[in-house]
Amino acid sequence: MVTSTDLVQWQLEVAAGNPLPKLQHEIHCTGHAFEARIYAENPDTGFLPDTGRIVHLSTPQPSADVRVETGVQQGDAISVFYDPMIAKLVVRGNDRREALRVLRKALDEYEVVGLHTNIAFLKRLAQSKDFIDGQVETGFINKHLEDLFPKANVPSNEAIALAALAYLIDSSTQAARATQFGLASPWSAVDSFRLNAFGMQTALLEYGDQQYSVQVLVLQPGVYTIRVMCEGKQVAEFTQVRSQWSPFAGSPSGGGQLQALLDRRLCRSNVVFSKESITVFDQGQMSVFSIPAPQFLDHTDKGAGSITTPMSCKIVQVLVNIGDEVEQDTPLVVLEAMKMEHVIKAPKAGQISDIFYKKGELVEEGKTLVAFTE
Repeated sequence: MVTSTDLVQWQLEVAAGNPLPKLQHEIHCTGHAFEARIYAENPDTGFLPDTGRIVHLSTPQPSADVRVETGVQQGDAISVFYDPMIAKLVVRGNDRREALRVLRKALDEYEVVGLHTNIAFLKRLAQSKDFIDGQVETGFINKHLEDLFPKANVPSNEAIALAALAYLIDSSTQAARATQFGLASPWSAVDSFRLNAFGMQTALLEYGDQQYSVQVLVLQPGVYTIRVMCEGKQVAEFTQVRSQWSPFAGSPSGGGQLQALLDRRLCRSNVVFSKESITVFDQGQMSVFSIPAPQFLDHTDKGAGSITTPMSCKIVQVLVNIGDEVEQDTPLVVLEAMKMEHVIKAPKAGQISDIFYKKGELVEEGKTLVAFTE
């Protein structure tokens, strides 16, 4: 971008036997450029690659200073057989600092839902003072672990409120549509109707190990009071919240754009529903909430020990059998993802009680591979 030169076009010209369009002394550099590679990987697990389907994708608007080089679109799947790169984000500025400002803004506008990416890590990297000053060398990440991998990661109260409000509005919209076509009964209505009182609905959201209870009172159509509760205490309240919900048109993912006035701040946030999660993009920050299953539907066995897949992968080899006694760090399974092998070891001593997959099978992230008892 700093030379206004299309190298791919030049390669094609040379391959066709044509001379180079310019000589070296005719090429002039102006400004500073950065290239950030958007990868399907999880920085918090040592940058392990991730796979899955991209259920939502929104990229920065291309311009003279922003270019997105990609062959991936919404709905595509990142598989275990190829490199997990999603795109190259290339930006330009008059100098290094300006180029970094353009990069940070473009990263704030980049939205991917469906798998882990390194976008948040790239944002923190581009905000690092030493990186801004150009103090970069091969040990940079290890020297700045606390800044690049912060342990405290708490969603904003605004993001919690937006997630709950979007979820309840969308549920009401779908229920109203079902009623319109005669597919629902009054017993399935979710319009918050209460006799002689404001209608109220409660949404339960989980963020990591923390659970939030969000009460949404319907004051009148499109106007709400939202109370965010955590551990039995009210942590935030938003009054006279006016909102507008616009579902994504023609998108395979559920969700839409929510405009809401929260404490005099007009929020325009994309909210994406995927499986049992709600992803909120607000002011360049991505917050992913899970919806806890009702207790009568939760069949998780929390008593048995188990080993789960750290990423989507292929089973290369199973090294144990049911009934085997294993010690801590005993190799159990060999996985393959992105042309790399990973050995899964026993976290503690025990006896193998079950094996759920065999050699050659493809397994999604988070699936139980081996169960054992102490």
